[in-house]
Amino acid sequence: MIYKYALQEKKETEESFPFISFNCSDYYNAPQLLISQLFGHVKGAFTGADSDKVGLVEKANNGILFLDEVHRLPPDGQEMLFYLMDKGEFSRLGETSKPRKSNVLIIAATTENPDDTFLNTFLRRIPVTIILPAFRDKTIDERFEVIETLFHYESIKLNM
Repeated sequence: MIYKYALQEKKETEESFPFISFNCSDYYNAPQLLISQLFGHVKGAFTGADSDKVGLVEKANNGILFLDEVHRLPPDGQEMLFYLMDKGEFSRLGETSKPRKSNVLIIAATTENPDDTFLNTFLRRIPVTIILPAFRDKTIDERFEVIETLFHYESIKLNM
């Protein structure tokens, strides 16, 4: 919804203002591959890197990058991300030449307590934190409303 609102407010198209979504937990057992997915890599950066690869940060340039389960990002990945937030620059994994530029809005989600999961240097760069209560912590009225909404959308899908 944030993306749809931004598209409307900026009067942009999906091509000029991309939205890239990525679930960091897909690579939680392979931190280097996770960083490679985000920032890209150059040929020879690691075993199996047989060509250059554009990362999601580059693909999301001038748009929004949504990182789900961002607590899976290892400390060195957090450092690379906060450098991007500070300077608007990044390097592909294994790249030693001039840094690349990216103008990207990062939206991240986590199911973990940020204070327990992230580096302090990373946390200081997050301007807005929204904490949503767990379903079990919602009032009975809120829970009923969620369930009712899910049934409503399911009935539309089933045409019943």
